[in-house]
Amino acid sequence: MDHHLHAQPLTPLERLQIRDALQDRWRDQVRAITLLSLARYDRDDTGASAPLEAPGPGTTLDAALDRARARLESLEQAMRRLDNRSYGRCVRCGEPIAFPRLTQTPETTRCDPCSRQAVAASPSDDVSVA
Repeated sequence: MDHHLHAQPLTPLERLQIRDALQDRWRDQVRAITLLSLARYDRDDTGASAPLEAPGPGTTLDAALDRARARLESLEQAMRRLDNRSYGRCVRCGEPIAFPRLTQTPETTRCDPCSRQAVAASPSDDVSVA
């Protein structure tokens, strides 16, 4: 049975919803990078670590900033794909990515089945799984 039977190309309304979601997340990442950069500047200026909101165990300020920058880049790439009409198709199999997956993780580049296969093969292979 074909695992892509439920996925359809995006409608114009869905494309607008995705664009809004990408722009909202882009703004959130810019804010996060700004705050992390300010905290890093404060740390570098005072020689002490500035407190961060909800850092993970063992997370450094630089690592959090690197992750935020990488996420920003993936969001920007998704917006470029949306503009050039390649958005919403799986980079692995070429089939449409289901709208619910795109709304949950708009920067994703793989459909659910291909993402699961990639994660099973190498957990670091598909950064688009959130």
